[in-house]
Amino acid sequence: MSRRNKPTDATEGHTLAARFLRSAQLCRARDLKLLSILSDLVKGISELIHALQKERGASSIYLGSNGAHFADRLAERVAESRGLEERVRSHLEHMDEKLDPMSCGARFYTRVAFAFDGLESLPGIREQVSALALTPQDAVEAFTEVIALLLAVGFEAADIAADPETSRALVALVNFAQGKEYAGQERATAGAALSRGHFDAADRRHLRHLNAAQERAFKLFAEFADPRHVALFLELSNNMETAEFEQMRAAVLEQDPSGAPHAVSADAWYELTTRRIDRMRGIEDCVAADLGRLCAVKLAEATGANRVDAIDLGVFRRTAPLAMLVTDVDPATNSLGMAGGVELYSMDNGLPKPMRSIRDVVEAQSRRIDDINSQLESARVALTERKTIERAKGTLMRSRRLSEKDAYTLLRQTAMSQNKRIFEIAEAIISMVDIFKGPNP
Repeated sequence: MSRRNKPTDATEGHTLAARFLRSAQLCRARDLKLLSILSDLVKGISELIHALQKERGASSIYLGSNGAHFADRLAERVAESRGLEERVRSHLEHMDEKLDPMSCGARFYTRVAFAFDGLESLPGIREQVSALALTPQDAVEAFTEVIALLLAVGFEAADIAADPETSRALVALVNFAQGKEYAGQERATAGAALSRGHFDAADRRHLRHLNAAQERAFKLFAEFADPRHVALFLELSNNMETAEFEQMRAAVLEQDPSGAPHAVSADAWYELTTRRIDRMRGIEDCVAADLGRLCAVKLAEATGANRVDAIDLGVFRRTAPLAMLVTDVDPATNSLGMAGGVELYSMDNGLPKPMRSIRDVVEAQSRRIDDINSQLESARVALTERKTIERAKGTLMRSRRLSEKDAYTLLRQTAMSQNKRIFEIAEAIISMVDIFKGPNP
């Protein structure tokens, strides 16, 4: 009786194997669809951020000159920002409909809520700029806060990514966007000082801080980016226009401590820095476009063909455990394999002929899983360290009543004096806060 049931049992087992393999493919397709939606969102946000950066720079010079300069240019920047703002707002409004709420987590949707709040503040900021009711620095800080809220959505999107290749591309993109944002802050800060006719010590300290912050962000970008994109950035860093910018930056930073007017004009500074940032935008567009194509290719691979149905699992009656590893049939070689290009069998008269030992297969799969885990962990560490430093800065700003730049300066100086990394100092600050907030033993 039991012998008669064996074929039926084996058939049921292979049916279950096919069912679970199909479920695995559906999960992967869902993850890749999520990544595709998030990458589109990040691309739209980066376009809006670029427009807001130009509007911020024009606003700072307009206010610094007390409305005498940049009125027409500011109007153009505002119109450009508003058009992109509506597109991003529409995208964000329907984000919870496009995504499974359980797949993104509370932090992502919290960041989206904060980004909405930031977008709602833009009309009020523009009214105050138009009425000359803000100082240049206040306007820069107001736009910078909105941009920071938008960037935070991008960083959370990168944190969600489960596919190692797309995760690295997202981490590279958001860090490049962060570096470009620091460059935009530098343009606005120096532009405001030049338009009002003098620098003070705080301006120069802040500009040096922004210079160092750009270097950190672009270093992270180079660590995670595709070599082609890194080559584009190196080409930008070494061209004649960048050399001209570096000379102008040095002249601004080395200005007479008395604050006397500098030979560099606000118009010249804005034009040169804008060309530099626009070139950065070109690289950002390239990274975003390649990320979109990568997501599209992976999603098509996951949803295009039902690979499990194409495999006759009945031929694996004696190798059912290995059948769980099979994910593809190579039409060129007529061989069965698993993810990562590890071939298991070639087909001979409809039957599988072993090509590699089980040990080889398991070792190859183990190496691939380790590589994926290593890449994901590297991306997670970079994001976690950034969030920890941001949290520590916020703690110092509240407890010591410091500005953001002063809080970061304090972190950096403490790290240098103790010969530690900034992340370690940030962790110590947060742990002490948690101790003080905790219950009494």
